[in-house]
Amino acid sequence: MLTPRQLQAVIDANGDCIKVLDLDARVLTMNSGGQQVMEIDDFQQCHNVVLTSWWDGDDRAQLEAALDAARAGETRTFVGSARTFKGTSKRWFVTISPLRDDHGQITHLLSTSRDITAQHRAEEARQAAQAQLEQQAQVLEQKVQHQTQELEERATALDAFVRFTEAVGTETDLHCLAHQAVTVVQAIVSDLSVGYYELDAAAGIWRGLVWSDDVSPEIVQQIRAGVPLDAPDFAEAVRRGEPVFVGGWDAADNSLSEAAAYGVAGFVPLLIDGDVRAIFAVGKQATTHWFARDEAMVRAVARGLGLAMERAVQAQQLQQQRDDLNRRTRELETLLQLTGNQSETADSLAVIKRAQGMVLELLPPGFAAYYEAQGGRWRVRVQTGAVRSALLQAHMDAGFPVGHTPSFDSVAQTGEPAFVEVYDAGTDVDPEVAQDVAAHATLPVIIGGQVRGLFNVPLYETRSWTAPDQAVLMTAVHYLAAIIERVERSLQLIRSNTELQAANQELEAFTYSVSHDLRTPVRHVEGFAALTAKELAQGNLSRAERHVGVVRDAAKRMEALLDAMLTLSRAGRAMLNIRAVPLVSLVDQAQHDVTLLFPDRPVVWSIDPLPTVQGDAATLQQVVTHLLENAVKFSPGHAEVHVWAEEREQEWAIFVQDKGVGFDPQYAGKLFGALQRLHLLQEFGGAGIGLATVKRIVARHGGQVWADGSVGQGATFGFSLPKTVVS
Repeated sequence: MLTPRQLQAVIDANGDCIKVLDLDARVLTMNSGGQQVMEIDDFQQCHNVVLTSWWDGDDRAQLEAALDAARAGETRTFVGSARTFKGTSKRWFVTISPLRDDHGQITHLLSTSRDITAQHRAEEARQAAQAQLEQQAQVLEQKVQHQTQELEERATALDAFVRFTEAVGTETDLHCLAHQAVTVVQAIVSDLSVGYYELDAAAGIWRGLVWSDDVSPEIVQQIRAGVPLDAPDFAEAVRRGEPVFVGGWDAADNSLSEAAAYGVAGFVPLLIDGDVRAIFAVGKQATTHWFARDEAMVRAVARGLGLAMERAVQAQQLQQQRDDLNRRTRELETLLQLTGNQSETADSLAVIKRAQGMVLELLPPGFAAYYEAQGGRWRVRVQTGAVRSALLQAHMDAGFPVGHTPSFDSVAQTGEPAFVEVYDAGTDVDPEVAQDVAAHATLPVIIGGQVRGLFNVPLYETRSWTAPDQAVLMTAVHYLAAIIERVERSLQLIRSNTELQAANQELEAFTYSVSHDLRTPVRHVEGFAALTAKELAQGNLSRAERHVGVVRDAAKRMEALLDAMLTLSRAGRAMLNIRAVPLVSLVDQAQHDVTLLFPDRPVVWSIDPLPTVQGDAATLQQVVTHLLENAVKFSPGHAEVHVWAEEREQEWAIFVQDKGVGFDPQYAGKLFGALQRLHLLQEFGGAGIGLATVKRIVARHGGQVWADGSVGQGATFGFSLPKTVVS
C-alpha cells in the first residue's frame, strides 16, 4: 500500500492538471504537474479561484454542464479550449467527477485536464493535407486530359515548326525570314492569306512589308500605308503579348476596309528582347470561326519566325559588337601609341589624365577620377570632366573615408574591377550627394602587385557594361599601370643617377673636409703628446696633465667626427619602408628630444596643422629632429620656432623657421655640405653633418632641401616630399 505522501508524490508527478474543487467550483488543491502545464508559478495566486473563469463562450458552457452533472453524481468528459493562468490558449481533454465522503454524500468535485494542444494541431494539419491531396488529384486529372489534347495539337504544330526551320536555315535578313514564313504557313493551311507588319514608331503605325500573293492590290495599298497602333485587334495582341484569333472579324474597325471579305483574322506578336517589334497577321475568307488545327499551325510557324528573327537580331548585334570592339581596339592602340610617345621623364599623373580623356570619348556623358588612399581617405589625384553636382565635387575634394566607401573599398580589397549598371546613390554617401550618378566602372590600378589607386568612371545614365566595354577598360587600365611602372622606373633611374653624381661631388668635398677636419685633432694629439712626454721627463706633472687633457679633447673630437661620418653613410644606404606617416607625430617626438637636449632653454613652439605624407618614418624622424634641433641650437637665450606645411600640386613642402642668429645668404649653398660650418665651433657645437644627412634622406625620398636667412634675422629651412614616393 502507498502511504499518503507517496500517493501525493505520484499525483504531483502526473503531467495532467488534477484539481480538487468545492461544490461551487472553486479550486482548493492542484498537483505540481498541473501547476506547470497551467503556467502557475505560485498556487496561492489561484487558490479559491472559480474554475470557469479560465473558460469562455461555448467551451465555458460545456464546463458548466459537466460541473452540474458531477454535482448530480455523474462523471462527464469533454474537449475544449481554455487559457492558462498566464493567458496561453490550449486545447484540453477534461474529466469532471464527483467526490463522496464515507456516507456517500458528494462533498467535492475532481477536475482532470489533459493538454492535447499538440495532438489537436497535428489532426488539423492531417485533415488539411488530406483535403489538399484530394484537390490536387482533381486538378491533376484535369491537367492530364488537357495535356493529352495539347500533345495531339503540338505534334501537328511541331511538324510545321520543323518545316519552317528547315526552310529558313541560317538566314539573318528579317524580310527574307518573313517571306519564308508566309510560304510555309500557306503550304500547310489552305485558303490562308498572310501579312507581315513591322513597328514604325516614328509614324505611330504598323507598316505592312511582306504579304502573300493572293492579297488584292487594294488591300496591299492599305497595309503598305500602315495600320494605326490603336487598331483594336493589333493593339490587343500587343497588350497580351500572345496570339489573338478573331471570329467574325471587323476589317473596317482595324483600318483595313478593303479586307471586308475576310471573316476571321489572327494576329501573332513577334517579340525581340521582350518588346513587340512585328506582327504576323493571317486571315481566311468564307468562314466565321477558326479551327484548332489551323490556329496551331499559325502559332507554330509564327513561333519559328519569332525565334529566327531573335536569332537574326542577336547575330546583327554580335556583328555590331565586333565592329565596336574593333573600333575600340583601334582607339586603344591610339592610346598606347600616344603613351608610348611619352618621354622617359613623363609624369605618371599626366599619363593617367590622357587615359581618362581617351576613355571618356568612348562612353556616354560622365567624368573620370583617379583616387589614391592618403591619410585614411580616398583622395582625387587626377580628374577629367566636369561634375554636375557642386555638392559631389566638394565631397570628392575632401576625400571619401577608406573603409566606409563600399564601391572603392571592395575593389581595393579584392583587386577586381566593378562594373555597376544601375548605381544606388545611397551606397557610399548621402543619396542627395550622388543623385546624378546612374552607373560607374571602378578598376584597380595595380603596380608592383599592389593596388596603387582606383580608376573611376561615373556616368550620368544607366549603362549595360558589355563584354567589349569591360575588355577595353580593363586592358586600358592594365597598360596604363604598365606605363606608369615604366615611367616610375625611369624616374627612379634618373633619380639614382642624380644621387650618384651628387654623391660623387659630395664625396670629393667630404674627402677634402675630412682630411682638413681630422688633421687638426690629429696634430693636437701628436703635438701635445710630445709636450706631455717632455714635461714628464722634467718632472712637471701639472703641465703634463694639462697637455693630456688637450689630447683627450682632440680624441673626443675625432670620435665625434667619425660617428657623424657613419651617420651620413647610413643615411645613404638604409632601406626605406614607404608608408603613410603623420608629420605631427614626428614633430611631437622631435620636440621631446630637443627639450631633453636643451633643458634650460625656453622655447615657444608654433605648430600649424600638418599632413600625412608618404615616406620612411625612421629616416624622416631624423630629418625633422635635425631641423628642430638646429632651430633651437642657433637661437641662444630664447627660441621661437614655427613649423608649417604647404600643399603643392604633386608634393608637400615643410618649413621650420626660427628667429636665431641666421646666416649670410651668400653661403647658403654650403649649408647642406658634409662638415660645412658657417659658425665657429666654440660658438655652436656639432660635427657639421646634420644638414648633410637631411639632404641625403630627403633626396632619397625624391624631394629637395633649401634654406633662407640673414645674419641676426633668423633662418627658414624647408624640404619637399612627393605625394607618391617610389621606394
